[in-house]
Amino acid sequence: MATIHLQEIQTSPRTAALRAALASWGMKVIEGPGEGTLILVGDRPDPKQIPIQGTDILWWVLEGTPEEVSDVLSRRPGWVIRQESPMESVKEALEHLRNRDLGSEGWLRQMIHMATLEELLRPILARAIKLSSAKAGAIWVRSEDAFYQRVGEGYPEAPISMEEGAALVQESRAWLLCPGEQVALIRLREPHGDPLHFLGFIKDVEELLITAWQLENSRSLSFRDDLTVAHNRRCLEAELPQAIRNAASHREPISLLFLDVDNLKALNSRFGHPAGSRVLTTVAKEAQRMIRAQDRLYRYGGDEFCILMPGTQALGAAKLGERLIQKLTEPSADGIPISVSIGIASYPAHADGADHLLERADRALFKAKDEGKGRVVIAS
Repeated sequence: MATIHLQEIQTSPRTAALRAALASWGMKVIEGPGEGTLILVGDRPDPKQIPIQGTDILWWVLEGTPEEVSDVLSRRPGWVIRQESPMESVKEALEHLRNRDLGSEGWLRQMIHMATLEELLRPILARAIKLSSAKAGAIWVRSEDAFYQRVGEGYPEAPISMEEGAALVQESRAWLLCPGEQVALIRLREPHGDPLHFLGFIKDVEELLITAWQLENSRSLSFRDDLTVAHNRRCLEAELPQAIRNAASHREPISLLFLDVDNLKALNSRFGHPAGSRVLTTVAKEAQRMIRAQDRLYRYGGDEFCILMPGTQALGAAKLGERLIQKLTEPSADGIPISVSIGIASYPAHADGADHLLERADRALFKAKDEGKGRVVIAS
């Protein structure tokens, strides 16, 4: 009879079902860590809980980010399974571990199947930087005919055209992720060693990257506003809760700017509805030019837009708002004056969740319009 070690870091009501499943598979459960495979039961993967014993570990957890998964698997070979997954997933993982089918140095995929494209890219970049001893790095994701920076630092955030990308790859200053689909470009500052060494592990997750990229592209079509370059309200409602969770997990702020085009009805009456549409398009285009690669622009509806700025305090968001107002007040070719009012709220300074953040930014916007329009107001 095969033996398996099991240790509960945090108790789970499903552990009894796990024990019963292990017994039905002909396994003898030994309490506590020991030589061989160890199942750790807990809330999430935690490297502090890795014991001295155990050649490999199956983490059976409630939840976990790709970064947490990558961290624990880089320290001890193993697998990570969510407790809500079918018990057959545990059986399959144990068979892989028994056969030592660990992928590239423990780079395993069970948890990453649930990640978005951006969540996949972060641990990939971190691992590539670590393996290459690079000073910095960044990844650009392809959208139509250009690559746009999504994660990383140390490089200008400007888009890279397909021609520029091909030249960088030809000069070995960048490498394509999923070359068949040209999903993304990765650049590393002063890497050391053979690219096959510090990028070879990506082959293990190519299918996941392609699937996440295709899903993101298909979603972007239904989440795009028909008139402007912005994403739509449906997209904001889908992305804002996840953005708040990401900010909370990384202990970072996130700011929301709520914009309203002042006097749009009057502009429509005076210059015609096509002119009003051009005003909305101009606002969206100027905002898109000013925001960073990691920021998101949404058309909330009618004459309202939202800008989501991860890693940014309210004062930083206010600086962007002031710049946008100043740019839009410059005389236009058709002589149509453009003014916007902006309300700003930040998590966690002003709100404790997605709906609350929207509400606080909306109230700040109302105050900006009440105080005379064409200004920025931060939630108080």
